Amino acid sequence: MTIIFVLFMNVVLDYFDGSSSLLLLGFIVAVVFALIRFRFNIHDEHLVYEILIFNQSIVKQRISPEDISQLKFTRVGWAKKAAKINVNKGINVRLAVLEPPKAYDHLIEFAKKHDITIVKTKDYLILERMK
Repeated sequence: MTIIFVLFMNVVLDYFDGSSSLLLLGFIVAVVFALIRFRFNIHDEHLVYEILIFNQSIVKQRISPEDISQLKFTRVGWAKKAAKINVNKGINVRLAVLEPPKAYDHLIEFAKKHDITIVKTKDYLILERMK
């Protein structure tokens, strides 16, 4: 897959002159970012966060309950929920607009089951009351 992309880029950059190649490169980067997908799974004993391009996993982070310092639930936009998984070591995971919306409830159940600190902002509590 990577070889095909590199060959495609060489052909395209050879076709265009130097001034428009930067514009074309920006367009290609935008298309690749449009093809990025995120997957989040809640298992009984761990969480799995993946970043996919063309349905190929490029980043896969398995998070065990011992690695989580807290779960923070916030609001994004007008009426959307979000969560941030703060980990002890590594990169924190931000989950915005999980589907289905019940996924936030499952994440809270996971945290309660494993005695993980839960923080809910005032805005998030307002969204919970609106259900």
